[in-house]
Amino acid sequence: MRMIRRAVLLAVGISIFAATVAFAQTPAAPAESPERSSFRPADISFSGKLYSPVKLSVFLPFNAKILTLSGQIGQHVKRGDVLASYEIPLETRMDEKTKLSPANIKELEHKLAVADKEIDRLSAKGRELEAMSQRNMTSQQAISMNAKEIEVVRKEKSAVLEQLSLARDLLTDRVELAEDHFGKGVGIGKVPKDGIIKAPVDGYVMWMNPELRAGVKLAKEAELFQVGLLNPMIIRAQVHEIEAQKLKEGVPAVVTFDSIPGKKFNASVSRIPWAPMPAALQQPSYYEIELTIPNPDAELKEGLKAQITIQPGK
Repeated sequence: MRMIRRAVLLAVGISIFAATVAFAQTPAAPAESPERSSFRPADISFSGKLYSPVKLSVFLPFNAKILTLSGQIGQHVKRGDVLASYEIPLETRMDEKTKLSPANIKELEHKLAVADKEIDRLSAKGRELEAMSQRNMTSQQAISMNAKEIEVVRKEKSAVLEQLSLARDLLTDRVELAEDHFGKGVGIGKVPKDGIIKAPVDGYVMWMNPELRAGVKLAKEAELFQVGLLNPMIIRAQVHEIEAQKLKEGVPAVVTFDSIPGKKFNASVSRIPWAPMPAALQQPSYYEIELTIPNPDAELKEGLKAQITIQPGK
């Protein structure tokens, strides 16, 4: 019985020893390379809207009736192109003629001539007083009074010169402004019956006042057109603070639009603010980033909702 027990224990010991040796000789699994174990950022997806980077409004400068309409939505225009014309009311023309009148300049020129004449007269009188003083025919007080009068007139002349220079500059600016409102037919004291509305920048007519048409009367400062750039355009989007930290300027993005199914557009991150949008203290922060997207064929329009996908690792 003891012999059997010893044999069993010996067999168990041999088995354990063999298993231990086999485990020690088994090669360890290869460690994952740093390249494979590194963090691979997931795609960042968010939505945004298309905007024109530059969009300027055009306003009616006076209460007026629209005469002609040449600008249309979607039209490509150059800076200075005529978009519409309007009838200038009589009271406006009268007021503009007064502003463009050179009467004030002529009056100041007359004052300047009078001052020069007075200076010449007092200077001649001063020479006479000096001659009389040498013959003891006048007092030194009279000579001093004459010199003071000359000094007063010279100061008056200096003030008139400043007013004349300002009046000439103002008239030049008013003529330039009038030419912008009324066209090249305007001049000093001359105002045409019709005014024009011009494109403020190279671009596209993106919006028109729905009331704008020939024959309608509109109030002063009524917005008539919006002219803006369409190539490139920008996408504004609100991105969570965690995702915003993964973005850098110049990172490429793929953009799709629900309104243009089956087509992808390329864009790139062009602006990442350091300050977040206002939010409550307990809420996460969001950053309004911008992406630039080419639009050479003016296929994209302002306001389209975009779906943006960015792979930060690329």
